[in-house]
Amino acid sequence: MNAREQTWLEKARKSAGWLIAFGVLEVVAGFLAIGSPFVAGLAVALLVGVAFLMGGVARLVVAFMADSFGAGALTFLWGLIVAATGFYFVTRPGVGLTTLTLVLAMVLFVDGVTRVLIAFKLKPVKGWGWMLAGGIVSVLLAWMVGREFPVSGLWVVGTMAGISLLFSGVTTITLAGTARKVAGAVEKAV
Repeated sequence: MNAREQTWLEKARKSAGWLIAFGVLEVVAGFLAIGSPFVAGLAVALLVGVAFLMGGVARLVVAFMADSFGAGALTFLWGLIVAATGFYFVTRPGVGLTTLTLVLAMVLFVDGVTRVLIAFKLKPVKGWGWMLAGGIVSVLLAWMVGREFPVSGLWVVGTMAGISLLFSGVTTITLAGTARKVAGAVEKAV
C-alpha cells in the first residue's frame, strides 16, 4: 500500500470516529426534543425566524443593488415580506410555532393526496401499495394535527424535529461504522 492510500485510510478512520460522535449527539438531541417537544418546537420556530430574517434582508440588499427600481421592485417586496415574517417568528416564537404547525398539516395533506393519486396511476407496478399506504398515513397525520389544532402546536413540530434528529443520528452512526469497517477491511487485505 502506498503512502497516499495509507493516508486516505487513516482519514477515513478518523472521520468515521467524528461522524459517530456527531451521530450520537444527534440521537441525544432527538431524544431531548421528543422528551420536550414544546421547547424543541419553539427552538425550530426561532431558527426558521432567524433564517427568514436573514434571507429577507439579503433580498432587500439585492433589490437595492438592482440597476433600476423596476427590476428590483418585486425582489424588494418579497424580501420585505420574508424579513417581516422572520422578525415576527423571532419576536413571537409561539405564533411562529402555531404557523409552522398549520403549514405542516397542509404539507402532509397535499403530500398524502398526491401520493394516493400517483399510487393509483402506478397500480400494476410492484410497490404501488406502499405508496398508497404512505399517502394514506400522511393524510391521516394531517387530519390528526388539524383536528387537535391549536393544541397540536404544542407538540407536533418539536416531536417531528426530534424524530428526524433521531433517525438522522442513527443513519450517521451506521454509515460511519460501515466506513470504519470498510477502511479496516481494505487495510487488512493489502
